[in-house]
Amino acid sequence: MDNTSYIALSRQMALWKQMNIVSNNMANMNTAGYKQDNALFASYINQTPDALGIGKEPLFFTQDYADFQNFSEGAFKETGNTFDLAIKGDGFFCIETKDGEKYTRKGQFTLNEDGALVTTEGDFVMSENNTPLFFAPGETEITISESGDVFTENGLIGRLKVANFADNQKLLKVSGVLFDNVDGNAVSFGSSNVRIAQGMIEASNVNAITEMTNLVQIQRSYDYVQQMIDEEHDRLSNTISTYAELA
Repeated sequence: MDNTSYIALSRQMALWKQMNIVSNNMANMNTAGYKQDNALFASYINQTPDALGIGKEPLFFTQDYADFQNFSEGAFKETGNTFDLAIKGDGFFCIETKDGEKYTRKGQFTLNEDGALVTTEGDFVMSENNTPLFFAPGETEITISESGDVFTENGLIGRLKVANFADNQKLLKVSGVLFDNVDGNAVSFGSSNVRIAQGMIEASNVNAITEMTNLVQIQRSYDYVQQMIDEEHDRLSNTISTYAELA
């Protein structure tokens, strides 16, 4: 395989990954607390004469460089549900899963059969005491303050554990809305710059129009590169056939 084909295939692989990312973003447009995924690619060789495709447009070898998330806040939507919570500010709810503590911006919670506050997947929402928050049978007057204090008609039962990280880009996405921290990324809890809004959720920060435009552009680019590969294949086949006839 010559340089032109290698270069074109590297571009197609990058475009295929971009298409998967954009498609996943669009699939999660209505997922509360979802953060848009993105990818970085690098072109690290110079233009070469045989790397010219249709219309003499240059193609460069494309390297998958890194993935990152857009952690900007999504819109806040009022639901009126007691256990729907949104974080205003740079913080994450702390969730205890079977794989240890994880972090999320998705505040759609509920009570399980034991009266514990849990995610829609059934994982415990943690308090600052590193214990789940439990509500006694019959407690109905539930109020959660901006600081994360949880009250019922019987008084204070705990405070939500909210994490802040030195660098959000170092967080690893382990599922659609769950993140894990890495060694060396400092974490703190109970920041005064974070506010909890009860009866609200944070919507996905995916912009549907932008992602649809990206998907169309990626598809066009993919088709362009495929056309170039097909033409290069025909050129080589014709060259081989010509040499065979002259032999």
